[in-house]
Amino acid sequence: MDKHTMQALQDVSAHKEAIIHKVRQQIQQEPYPSKPKWTYRAVTIMMTCSILFFIAWQAAKPSNQLTTQVMNEEEKPPFTDLFQTEVEGTDTTYSQFFPLANFLSQAKNIKYYAPLQGFVAMQSVATSLGNVVHLTTPEELPFQPNIQEVYAVSSKMDDGSQQTQFQFSYKEKSSTGRDLQYINFSVTNVDRNPLSTYIKSKDIEETLGIKVSNVGLNFMNPLYYREMTPDRGFVYIYYNYDETDKRIFQMTTNANEFYTYYNGYVYHIGYQLDGDPQEVQEKMATIVRAFILGD
Repeated sequence: MDKHTMQALQDVSAHKEAIIHKVRQQIQQEPYPSKPKWTYRAVTIMMTCSILFFIAWQAAKPSNQLTTQVMNEEEKPPFTDLFQTEVEGTDTTYSQFFPLANFLSQAKNIKYYAPLQGFVAMQSVATSLGNVVHLTTPEELPFQPNIQEVYAVSSKMDDGSQQTQFQFSYKEKSSTGRDLQYINFSVTNVDRNPLSTYIKSKDIEETLGIKVSNVGLNFMNPLYYREMTPDRGFVYIYYNYDETDKRIFQMTTNANEFYTYYNGYVYHIGYQLDGDPQEVQEKMATIVRAFILGD
């Protein structure tokens, strides 16, 4: 209920006694009616009073609900409480086959934060985002990650708006620090749907010259998939962290990718996993839908 409607209801509540008093005055000024008419009038008075009290109750109820909602919002940990350590970094990651989709290449005043380690930390960040992220537990993934971490990079766009990019990463690292297998879920807030001009996968292929398929996020929203193509010029970029130099750097490689927009956020997922490519792709599509929709 908006502010104007709530005020109108409160005004009715404030004057309910005056309305009831006016009705009683009119009844007293008229001649005493016959019994059938008086019964009808008594019922009318009771109904009028009931409606007035109901309106007054409805006017007061949203205010309490609004207070509860504000309290719940305050319970969410703010961004600065979660990511407290700024580190060095250069540029931002974004999809190479949708290079202008979320305009991350235009980011300014970029701030990088040391990634938070462990699945518990990832859950804290997911909680702060509300219903935007639904994490998959490491046990439910098609591989066994030994690293779980979440990155945050904030920036200002050309229009002055604030944009924050989160990367939830599950990785299997070798003893030398090399990423053997991984899944990275990148989530970025945007002010408009960057895919609104792409109606079909064919439109993307004709515009960008790449092969993608729409595997479907749900019955209304697309979920685009691009298979890894080592022989093509499109690369996948994701964040990694140098603990020694306290610096976030970018890994450039080839990967399978999912891309979509949903409820104000761009979701970009990249992965490299062992196993049959088709089986892994089908499993990953299910995981991606659950990550976004919570199903």
